[in-house]
Amino acid sequence: MNRSTTAVVLSALVMPGAGQLYLKHVWRSMAFIGVSLTCLWFIGVRAMQQASAVLLQMESHEGALDAAQMAEWVSQSQEGPGSMVATLAVRMLLVCWVAGMIDAHRLGKREGSRATPVQ
Repeated sequence: MNRSTTAVVLSALVMPGAGQLYLKHVWRSMAFIGVSLTCLWFIGVRAMQQASAVLLQMESHEGALDAAQMAEWVSQSQEGPGSMVATLAVRMLLVCWVAGMIDAHRLGKREGSRATPVQ
């Protein structure tokens, strides 16, 4: 595999910025990694809030739990002030991931064209 392909695969399968780090573009890599980790943090915090809300409802519920009731609690926990932030974080993470792959490909191709002597 050439360097461009390896960089794209790293950015696609590991995380955004991994391909840039492989190509030794540290500052670009840190920007992609920083945005990705921030988005993942927001998503994780929202998931923990939702799980806590559902668990509290399960603890306060008396009697046998049924799947329909738990599904209703989960859908209720998805509504709230943090749901918009989580949705935005997911979209931003997807955009960052695709942009990281495209950028890694461009950087790899640019380095490949510099290494190839022109005849």
